[in-house]
This record gives sequence, structure tokens and C-alpha cells, in this order.
Amino acid sequence: MRCAPTDLKPEIEFWSSTEVAAFQHALARELNAAGWPTVERCELPLTAYWSARSRLARLLLRLRAYGVYPLRLALRFLRAPAGLTAVVTTNTFYAPWVALLCAPRRRPVVHWVFDLYPNVLIEAGKLRVNGLAARLLRRVVRTTFDRAAANVFLGEHLRRHAEKRFGPIPRAHVIPIGADGRPFRQSAPQPRGGGGLRVLYCGNFGRMHEVDTLAEAIRHGLPEGVALEIHGNGTGFRELQERVAGDTPAQPVRFGPNLADAEWVGALKAADIALVTMRPGAEGVVMPSKTYSALVAGQAVLAVCPENSDLADLVLRHDCGWVVAPGDAPGLTALLRRLVAAPDEVLKCRRNAWTAGHRYYDQRVLALEWCKLLDTVSSRQ
Repeated sequence: MRCAPTDLKPEIEFWSSTEVAAFQHALARELNAAGWPTVERCELPLTAYWSARSRLARLLLRLRAYGVYPLRLALRFLRAPAGLTAVVTTNTFYAPWVALLCAPRRRPVVHWVFDLYPNVLIEAGKLRVNGLAARLLRRVVRTTFDRAAANVFLGEHLRRHAEKRFGPIPRAHVIPIGADGRPFRQSAPQPRGGGGLRVLYCGNFGRMHEVDTLAEAIRHGLPEGVALEIHGNGTGFRELQERVAGDTPAQPVRFGPNLADAEWVGALKAADIALVTMRPGAEGVVMPSKTYSALVAGQAVLAVCPENSDLADLVLRHDCGWVVAPGDAPGLTALLRRLVAAPDEVLKCRRNAWTAGHRYYDQRVLALEWCKLLDTVSSRQ
């Protein structure tokens, strides 16, 4: 499925402080194929982000993300050619505002809302609800919503939550983050031999992800036959490691770093279930992008998340997994015990996930939504 190519499309630049991985590269590839000259711009490659272990290394990353990157963005927009369209993500959170501040009217800026601020920082305990910093940030975000050529949200819950907090948002669109389906299009789920259940958590494990339920389930012992692998980085990743350290050596849990592309594809294909978590309060501000990679890979999704969330809606809509309430560690353990003995149910959910992933969330499908949006923005200019 392609947009009709034309030589009249303006150049599109996607901006993010940190490289946003396979789904972004796939979207850029599809837009280029559709006739939209597309360039990705970022300050930090993923490898630099993943490898920052020490406090000093993380401090330097923050300086680049919150200082160097916005400056580079501002200079680009002050000098950019007329007709350039920019899609600026909320990595860094005030970057879309900087772009709008520096871009003349003839250079439209699309505000891609990965996370909703200041709510993310409030939920993480970094800001007080009615503190001065939160109030100033609300003004920045409100101005960004009003001036952006389009505001793109990752889910309906996120859009509604933003409108509840900020009032009506003009030119609002909902486009899922999606995934690169190419490595998995010829790998529809098949029955596995050997028994057991392979569960994988793969990706960033930050402050908006739920740790308590998983930590409690691990500490009390996962059911026999369940093998859990956790590959990632972030605050939640380190906290989970610390909380289960020293437990039973035979515990079938393996921690590891983020995976390179080929290893990542292999891990997703090998696992039966993708574990995705979301802490209470995060349902209105984030949508874990790893969910869509799990779908196109043919993994069933085990979501530990609030019921009233885009994540839970997706799992239930496509009958591609299970939802466990945060805090229900016994329920999580009981579900895993049942699934070890129910390979047919797991296979059914895996097949539903793969079908939904490639039908609705592959970037070759979602690029059509972006083409429509970019056409609208261009015609408005």
C-alpha cells in the first residue's frame, strides 16, 4: 500500500534528541518510497544512550539532550529553506516549542506527542502538580498545541487525557507509533515443540513502567516452565535488578543489555509472550512502543497496566493477549501457570497479534496516515 509518488512533495525532517529506532527508520523509508523526501535528525544514537552507565556519562547525555540538541534545532529552523516541514517529537520535551519559536510561518512544525508533559514529570515525582515549573511547562505545551501545524498522539486515551488537562486541542490526530514489520512478514507464528513458556521484556524500562508487580512475582517464584528474559535499560530496569538480586539462584529470570538489531529480531521471534508494563497514572501520558514490535513479531502481549489505557484497549480489541492489573502479583503468577498448560491459547493469541500487527500497525500501512496528514499540512501552507 503506497501513496502516489509525486515530484511536488516538500522535504520532511523528523527530529528527536535520541535516535528512535526501527519504527522511525521504517516510517522514513516508506515516506521516501511514497515521494516524500524524508530525513531523520537526532543528537544521540541509541548505542550512546544504552551504553551510558556511570553518573557522569548520564549527565553528559542530559547536557546533549537538553542543551546541545535544542540549540542545534533552533539554528536549523532559523536557517532552513522555505517549504521545509518538520516533525518534532517530545524527546526533548520542549523541542517542539523551540522549533515553533524559531520557524517562520512558512515552515510548518508537526508536534509528535510521544509523552505528555508536564504530566510525565509529575507522575515521576520530578515536579509538583501546582509548582512554578509545572505551571510554566503547561504554558509551553499549550502554546505548542495551539501553534503546531498538527498535533499527533499515539492513542485515543492519550489524546482525550491531553484535552482533559489542556482543553480542546486544534488539528489533533491519532496515529499509532507502529513498527517495522519487514523482518517478520514471512514468520507467522507456528506451534512450538519442547513445552515451556518463553516470556520477553525488551526495551526501555523507565519511570512510567510498572515494577512492583513483576518484582513481587519473581521474588515469590515464577511457575515451573516459565523462562523470563529482560533486556533493556532505564531506571525501572536497574530497580528491578536490585529488588530481585539474591533471590533463588534457580529463578528462571535472565537480565541482559539492549540487543543489537539482528539479536533483537531473533529474540522476538523466539519468545512466545511479550511482557509490557505501565504504572498507574501513566495511562494518560505514555503508550509503550515495544507493544507494536511484539505484535508484528507474533508475540502475544501480557500487559500489566491500568484497564483504562490505550495498551489494555489494544490487547483486548485484537484478542492478542492478557491484561493484569498493577499490583496483582498473585494474578500474574496464576495466569502464567495456566498459560504453561495452555499452548493452544498462547498460539491463538500469537497469531492474532501477528495478524493485527501487519494489518494495522506495520509502517507500510501507517505511512498512508502520515501521507494524508502531510498532504493536509502542505495544502494548508
